[in-house]
Amino acid sequence: MCKTLMQHIGCLLKSHVGLVQTYREFGDIFVEIGNHEPQISSGEVFLKFGDAHRNMEKHGIQLVKVLQPMLGDLHTFLYKAVPDTRLTVKKYLDAKFEYLSYCLKIKEMDDEEAQCSAMQEALYRVETGNYEYRLILRCRQEARKRFSKLRSDVLVKLELLDQKRVRDIAYQLQLFVNAIAKFHVACKNVLQPTRNLFPIEVDISQVGYKYNTTGQLMADGEEDGDQDEGDEATNELLNLNDDVLPLSLNAVTVADDGDDKLLDL
Repeated sequence: MCKTLMQHIGCLLKSHVGLVQTYREFGDIFVEIGNHEPQISSGEVFLKFGDAHRNMEKHGIQLVKVLQPMLGDLHTFLYKAVPDTRLTVKKYLDAKFEYLSYCLKIKEMDDEEAQCSAMQEALYRVETGNYEYRLILRCRQEARKRFSKLRSDVLVKLELLDQKRVRDIAYQLQLFVNAIAKFHVACKNVLQPTRNLFPIEVDISQVGYKYNTTGQLMADGEEDGDQDEGDEATNELLNLNDDVLPLSLNAVTVADDGDDKLLDL
């Protein structure tokens, strides 16, 4: 549950960071439009709308600042408090297993002594001072101390962890809901004065690009000059054709006379 909640808050925090950046970009764009707007009334409208988006950015930054400590607390609880409690529980289980092992060993040795006593047989370790039995008793006593200490530590940590889960998680959720509600109310209050700003009148002819609707790519003077140059080149070509045409006819006449002379021969 805590891990899912932390992941959800992390994703929400990232989305709000992106939203804050979008508010800032919108504010900068509208302010720039307002500064370049030639009409004063329209420019003031764009400036007010841009300032509103910048104020929304400020409220978004405050929301991020509120959610970051909350995410840090959940991270501490999930990745520090819980693993530490698990480690303590593991140590407690190891100490418990060790203590129960010594208890079982002593029970086996007591059963062995009782069986030998019932059969009226001598037991070698009892006759030699029973040092092994006394050593096991000593080890069991030390293991019992460690087991008792770790047991109390585990009980305390589990109780604290449960209290933190019940109390702090509820507090963090309440803080989360209040922060989101406060952010939306603040954004609503910021945008409330801008409801009647639009629509506005903008003179597009003063700010728009003037396109050439005649289909001509060059200016009139340049095009007239080019047209005059084209006419002169055409006239020169026609004069050249007139000069060349008589020469061609004379050449044909000379060629015909030559053919007649050849026929006479």
